Parts: sequence; structure tokens; C-alpha cells
Amino acid sequence: MRTFFLAEKAALIYCVGLGLLTMEMAVLSLIGIKFSVFSLSVCIVPIIAAAVLIPPRRWDSPKPFSVIEKFFIGAIAFEVLYAFFRTLIMPMEGYDAIAIYALKAKIFYLAGAIPHDFLTALKGFVPHIEYPLLIPLAETSFYTFLGSLNDLAVKVIFPLYYLSLLVVFYSVLKRFLNRKQSLLFTFLLATLPQVTDFATNGYADLPFAFYCSSAIFYLYLWMREKQKSFIILSFILSILAMWTKTEGLIFALINAVIAVIYSVKERSSATMGYAYAALSVLMVGAYLFIGRSLGLAVNSDFVSSKASILTRLTTGFERIPAILYEYQIQFFGPKRWNLIWILFIAGLIIGFRKIFSKNLMPVTASIILVLLGYTGVYMISCSPQGIGWHLSTSGSRLFLHFVPLVALWLALMFKELNLDL
Repeated sequence: MRTFFLAEKAALIYCVGLGLLTMEMAVLSLIGIKFSVFSLSVCIVPIIAAAVLIPPRRWDSPKPFSVIEKFFIGAIAFEVLYAFFRTLIMPMEGYDAIAIYALKAKIFYLAGAIPHDFLTALKGFVPHIEYPLLIPLAETSFYTFLGSLNDLAVKVIFPLYYLSLLVVFYSVLKRFLNRKQSLLFTFLLATLPQVTDFATNGYADLPFAFYCSSAIFYLYLWMREKQKSFIILSFILSILAMWTKTEGLIFALINAVIAVIYSVKERSSATMGYAYAALSVLMVGAYLFIGRSLGLAVNSDFVSSKASILTRLTTGFERIPAILYEYQIQFFGPKRWNLIWILFIAGLIIGFRKIFSKNLMPVTASIILVLLGYTGVYMISCSPQGIGWHLSTSGSRLFLHFVPLVALWLALMFKELNLDL
């Protein structure tokens, strides 16, 4: 069945294919096979071949572009090209990009595999050794194909995720908006300074935003179109989100909750919805079990507290003013977000009666649950650096993870309110 558009397929082949390749690289390390162009090609070629064989869905009959459409296309193209330019004029320079991801990638490349004693022998040397390995292994795969530790060329990974996010986002919108409206909201997402900055700095946050947001996009499309391929893809993307950052655990559980809520209401699709939710919870449990078996914390920045539950709850509620203060900095921070959060708040007020309509409910609930999930982590977690430091350094990055969902929500609200350009 022609489910995916051609450009959408290409974006998914890159992001899903690269993610699955990194998982296969972990398996190769376990069974003692060294990384090489041949061993990686054997892994990736079947994935690409299987995707290419699926016939693409066609766009609507082409019509002449209006002036405003040409403006949107030109602006989006400029942002994408500028992201590639900014990426390729300098090697890795961000602290986390080097210390957390590139360092691991170099170790894996020089060793030709993930060393069997990586988690023990290098625990005191490698920062955040417990972080998931998609980005380091993705960089290792590029080093392997390039045949050298080229810190300049390997950064192309990140603007490609940026381009893929825009392509997938536009493709999702085209299923229920016209071309001009789809370009408008793709333009809105493409021009966010926080998004374009993280498309160039070598951090895992933009790839993670692609995986966790796209997982919800395709879960939403499954709810609308009942195509099995959408819910299967959503599950794969959800797994890859967990393989990118530990925050993926929160998104996987949120997806499970949304699937259950939908299945309770739509009994005709209940079996697949419940299966999706059960498998998502199972994957989260497996992740936590394996991490504990290996002696790894979920995140060493947020260590477990030995204080009583009452003390932790009291401390958590005391943090709410500081958490909300950081959130309002993001909501009303046009330097990073332009007007997207202000538009979101305006949409909540203007379209209050529609935010839980059939078409908006899954996305509205996802955004609310993400905010509650991140707030809960801030409330109950303990850290030597203090909650103020973590709020100031991670708040904007956490908002990046689900801003594509907000852009989708705005597009849906735009349609619900029968607005047009």
C-alpha cells in the first residue's frame, strides 16, 4: 500500500535506518564482529532495500506556487542550507558533543567495536557512560565509512536530522492541510532559533526530538487512517528515542497512555492499541532492567535520594515555583522560540472548547503529559549541582524535544478554527 510520500520515505530511511544500524552495531560488538565498511554495509543494505521496495504515495496534482508559498519554500531552503553551512565550517566544539558523544565514538572507532569492558574500565574516564549509544555509534559508523576520525564531516549527521524532521513534519501536515497551510507551519518550525542551533552543534537533542515527536506523529496518523504501518513505525521510532536519550522512557510511556485512551474509545482498533501500549511498557521495563543489571543509573545527573517519600514530596512541591519560573522563561523567550509558545498559549485560550476534540485530543494530551513528566522528574530528582543549575541548563533543551508536537498542535487548531491565509 502506498502509505508514505517519496521525500518522507527518504527521510525515514535515513533516520530509522541509521538508528537501526547503531543497534545492529551493538549486536556486532556482543558477538565479537569488528566494525568495518563490509560488516556495516551487510547490516544497512537490507534495511534500505526493504524500504525502497515499498511504493511511494503521490502528492496531489502540482499547481503553480503562489507568492507566499514561494516565500515559505525559499525561507525553509535558506534555513536548511545555512544549517549545513554552519555545521561544516567548524569541527565539534560543544562541551557535551565532545565529552559525551564524540569521545565514545572515537573509542568505538579505534577499538573497532564497543569494548567489552567499556562500562567498567572506562567508567571513571567517560562522562555519562550510562547514556544511550545511538549518537556515538552513528558517529562511529560515519568514521568507519570515511576511514578516519573526521570531526568536520561527521557533523553532517545533525543537519540531516533537521532536514528529515522538516520533511516528515510537512508530509504529516499534507495529509490534512493544503500545501500553503502545510508550508506555513513547516516554516514556523524550520525558523525556530533553538531548532536551527541544535541542528549544528553535535548534541543528541535534535535527533531525539525527531524520534520522539515522529513516534507521536505516526501514532496520531494511525488513529486517523488506521494503517498498520503507521503504528508499527511509531513503535520503532519510540524504541529509537529510548536508544538516543533516557527521556525517551517518558515518551514511550506517554505513547502507551495515549494508545490506551484511544483504544478505550475506538473499540474497532483496540487490539492494536493495547498491544502497542503493552509492548511499549515492556520495552521500558526491559531498558530499566538491563540498566540495573549493568549497574547503571538512568541518569547520573539525577541520582536517587534516600530521603523518605514525604520529604521528597515536600521538597518537590517547594520546587514548583522555580520550575514554573523556568517554564515561563521558555514560553516568553522569543530569542530562542520566536512566537511559537505565545501562539500556543493564544490557541489554548481562543480554542479552549476544541483542545480535547477528536482531532486535537491525542496531541493535546501528549503535550500535557510531556510537561507533567518533565516537571515530575525535576520535582523528585536529586543532584549535587542543585535543581536551579539543571533548570537553567536543561530547560530549553527539554522544550526542544516536543516543540514539533506544539507546531503540529497549532496546525490542527488552525484547521479546527477554520482559519486560512
